[in-house]
Amino acid sequence: METTFKFVLFRSDRRKSAFLLSGFGYLDAAMDLNTIHQTIPAGAEPAAIIYRGTVVEATHYASIAVVDSTGKVTHALGDPEMVTMTRSSIKPFQLVPLLTSGAADEYGFSNPNLSIMAGSHSGTDEHIKVVAANLKRAGNDVSHLQCGHHWPLGMQTENRYPLSGEDKDPLRHNCSGKHSGFLAQARYLGVDPASYLDPKSEVQKRVKAAIAEICEYPEEKMYIGTDGCSAPNFPLPLRNLALGFMKLANATNDGSRTDRALARIKEAMSEFPLLFSGESRFDHNLMRSYPWKVICKGGAEALQAIGFNEPKIGIVVKVHDGNARGLGVICLEVLRQLGLAQNMDDFPHLKRYDMPEVKNNAGLVTGHVMPTFKLRSL
Repeated sequence: METTFKFVLFRSDRRKSAFLLSGFGYLDAAMDLNTIHQTIPAGAEPAAIIYRGTVVEATHYASIAVVDSTGKVTHALGDPEMVTMTRSSIKPFQLVPLLTSGAADEYGFSNPNLSIMAGSHSGTDEHIKVVAANLKRAGNDVSHLQCGHHWPLGMQTENRYPLSGEDKDPLRHNCSGKHSGFLAQARYLGVDPASYLDPKSEVQKRVKAAIAEICEYPEEKMYIGTDGCSAPNFPLPLRNLALGFMKLANATNDGSRTDRALARIKEAMSEFPLLFSGESRFDHNLMRSYPWKVICKGGAEALQAIGFNEPKIGIVVKVHDGNARGLGVICLEVLRQLGLAQNMDDFPHLKRYDMPEVKNNAGLVTGHVMPTFKLRSL
């Protein structure tokens, strides 16, 4: 039985709801809400269980898609065709127009510059130094950033509170690298930098077209939402996002202009994984567990996209409730079931995701998180 969640604002006037939501950038005013409601697919299965002692305290459901080199789904959990907002997982694809237009070469962006544009960095001093250099190369500065500011991810990971205004610095926003790329593209195209996030600007129209091409999904179905950093964001089926990451992981310099751009982005992310992520974070831990064999990018609300070149596959995991607590555990179990992580002694950076302990405020172990699913072979 399918459970359907729908917007409830102005329930008696669904077009009025759509119009009001469109004012916040969530959807087009002409759309009927019945066409875009979110569903939990029938047959969805639990993917991770949280134990307190020996009692199950919480269960996280997930949908998973694994595709081969042709884009065919080979393994799945839940609904591999589930449509979800892509959030930061598409950052490598949002960078493609900067390369295909010639802007990256015009401003002399090297691999460190490109890596941080493709990621969600931790906001360390090293990270903001690269972002500031990106801005300067294209004639921009921090005043042009429209990403906002937040408690830097690195400080969150280390449980350090910002005491020197780090949470008010746009350079330390995890998306500032991506925004430095958007701004460079705007300068190159002669677009007013103040409008670089406008979905109707040439910058964002090219971004949307690139994502549609790479993930082989119609642009007209990519309804525009607003990301946490105010950039346009788009929904995709898990299968199509997995296909995009399979392409990214296997891109070469022998293909199309888009393929060559993907190859350059893959090289930048592989050479400088710390710049597009950060210490003690899943993306960085996975990249250094399979050097030059994997490419990955997480997104908010518990989304993880992964591409391998040995074997040539793409993987996307989406936890339905948006809680990332079990995301690393689920991803590791997917790799284990695919035969990619058999002996944990060979993967020291991934051990923390192997049934991790749950601790209370006093540091006492109160339980653990464990996977509880079996991928379907299709």
